[in-house]
Amino acid sequence: MKKILSTLFVLLFTHVAINAVEYVALQDSTYGAAQIRTDADFDWNFNQCSVFLSEDLRYNLAPTPEFYLANTTVGLNVKIVKGYLSAHAAYMLRVRANKFSGGDVNKILRHRIFFGLNEHIKFGTRRQFTLSLRERAVLNMRFDEPNTFEKQAYAWDMRYRLQLQYKALSLPLTPYIWTELAHTCNATEYQKYYNNGHNYINAVKATIGLKWKLDSKNSLNFYLRYDWNRDIDIDANKSGTVIKTAYLITQHNAIIGVAYNFGWKKR
Repeated sequence: MKKILSTLFVLLFTHVAINAVEYVALQDSTYGAAQIRTDADFDWNFNQCSVFLSEDLRYNLAPTPEFYLANTTVGLNVKIVKGYLSAHAAYMLRVRANKFSGGDVNKILRHRIFFGLNEHIKFGTRRQFTLSLRERAVLNMRFDEPNTFEKQAYAWDMRYRLQLQYKALSLPLTPYIWTELAHTCNATEYQKYYNNGHNYINAVKATIGLKWKLDSKNSLNFYLRYDWNRDIDIDANKSGTVIKTAYLITQHNAIIGVAYNFGWKKR
């Protein structure tokens, strides 16, 4: 019996030693960027729902001038309680222009599916203020076979956006302000290790803007935006037992944007 127990102990100790994870210290990496974004949005409105199509182009001004991302989105909005509650779902194709190298299309393309709810309420003497809350679940998909110990192929995030806007009664202008918080839902075990076993906040965003209604169908949207993004970038071996490097990457983005919207309504 002693020999059997000794053998089992040696085997167990060897297994633990082989599969022990070698962690390294988390290093900080912080950088900033200045960006320009342009959007074109098209909405087809029906009685209880609307279909939308949008194109978003992003250009880095600093630190390196480059066109780096294009997003194409198609989706659906549905009114649940008119004037108070609506739901939405959409698919987004993301083309990472700064990844055009190596000929692997899976390194260039990203796919995103998102869905959520919008609650909003109007108030004021003439109901000129609108306060809204948007909750959105976001699934980011990649098909370039990443090391799953470093990053998820299917990464879930939750986002919460609170917005206040004011509709000028005598002018075709609607100023607004909003802030958004996002957190991971299925971070890798290594990422959770550096956050005491938890998912973590990976983005905080804030925007101030002005919508200008040109006529019954066309409008422009000008905005200034600040994005704070955080990610834990890990270089691990494929067996997941050794972490070679680990960086806490913090990014600060200052963004100037302009968007055009065309809205068609069924009469």
